[in-house]
Amino acid sequence: MKIHLFSFVLSILYGFHDSQIYAQSTTTQLTNNQIISSSVAIHGYNYYYFSVSATGRLFSKRDLPTIHLSTTICNQPTAPADFHDTVPPLNVYVSISNSNTLPGPDNSAAVEDSSNGLIQWQSDNQTSEIWIAVAAPALAGAWAGNFTYEIGVSTTQTLHPLFINNEKNDTSNIPYVILEDTDRNNALFLSSPIQSNTQNATLLITPVMPVELSNSLCAAKQRTLSHYSVNTTTTRRGPTSRIRQQFMVSNLTQDTLYTAYMLQPVGSVTGMTTPIHLGTKIDANCRIIYDLPFCDQVAYSVPTDIAAFAANDPWTLASQYDAQAKEKFAPFDTALSQYNCDTTQYSLVRNCTDCYRDYKTWLCAVTIPRCTDSSASADLSQGTDNVPAAPALRDISTNASRNPWIDETLKPGEWTELLPCIDLCYHVVQSCPPFMQFYCPDADLALVQYGYWQNGTASVNGTTFHFDINNPTCNRLGLAYSFLSYRD
Repeated sequence: MKIHLFSFVLSILYGFHDSQIYAQSTTTQLTNNQIISSSVAIHGYNYYYFSVSATGRLFSKRDLPTIHLSTTICNQPTAPADFHDTVPPLNVYVSISNSNTLPGPDNSAAVEDSSNGLIQWQSDNQTSEIWIAVAAPALAGAWAGNFTYEIGVSTTQTLHPLFINNEKNDTSNIPYVILEDTDRNNALFLSSPIQSNTQNATLLITPVMPVELSNSLCAAKQRTLSHYSVNTTTTRRGPTSRIRQQFMVSNLTQDTLYTAYMLQPVGSVTGMTTPIHLGTKIDANCRIIYDLPFCDQVAYSVPTDIAAFAANDPWTLASQYDAQAKEKFAPFDTALSQYNCDTTQYSLVRNCTDCYRDYKTWLCAVTIPRCTDSSASADLSQGTDNVPAAPALRDISTNASRNPWIDETLKPGEWTELLPCIDLCYHVVQSCPPFMQFYCPDADLALVQYGYWQNGTASVNGTTFHFDINNPTCNRLGLAYSFLSYRD
């Protein structure tokens, strides 16, 4: 009689039948808005349970909240020496029926929203309780260790937010970060527009992350480097004049690959952007400059001499470049001032303000060239049928810079230029009065002086190159996607 009474009390407490009491006693009950860490052995299972009634609120069937379940893989077992593939991920199985309290491959489908260490699921607003299984794959061979992971449930938001890095989200509130450029020991990043100066996003740098863990915050945190430093400031640089955060990362190692993430608080949890893969440069004759007063869109590596790089004074270098560009702009400023911009209309869509801005942007791009490493990617021929994307690179011999001031003042020796995007030239033609007689080259001459924006992947000598916003094929100098001419 006592046994039956005890079972009856448990069935009332947990809301399901006697046959499920064993399942409840072998699972871990999850708390709303709390992340827990755990581990699971190879081919092992861990079980969890969550009920919206445990939140302390009463819900009718019409106003049940969405249940957000997320799991991130923090570590994987160590693979055998002869294993050279990606490690299979954890599987998560979810049951919404109290007749299936031990979900698994035989009675439930695996959660499909799984990507590089992040597994997410959410209910349909008609579910009040869920049963969860975290299952490790069966791995043959001499594997060592367990899978470790985080799991959390919330009725308000996902506890592991992931933001897709995409500048096309510029008008939304989705955070993103882009890589401006690197030099031998530094990397410069620019965030999406921020809502206020108090926004406290941070940047996290790791060695190259395993692909199968690259969307996991706990994995990235465990692999964070200890020797780098980040100087965070604000700027209005970018396609719009909105305030953004910029992150200058220093104390990196030359010719080394890294992975970067921007971390952004979302309510009481921390979200992360998708990873940015970057590499520091080999040579010391490229140095990052930014925050120039006149050429305010310049934020990339420029040619310099090795001694200036060693002196660790980018601000003097930036001031020198900015001053000579401003000096070269003065004759144009004078010529444009002779035109009566207030009373004479030369275009239905452009005016002298547009002309001033676009000519300045173009001038800064050609007088302050973007410096990069000469690499195997230079063998990719731009504009051919068999190469989907290629950078517009030009090797510059000693004393052969297009801007003689660079050779006379900075003496960089040999270096490689990432050519300006041809759109910078097109915009001057479109925005300025015809009497200024500004023209852009075409055909083969255009390919010698400018590059085209391209996205894609190309391979040469067994090495694959990915070209996108963080690894551009030409120097766009702050132009938005919508203003760039693609060459496929």
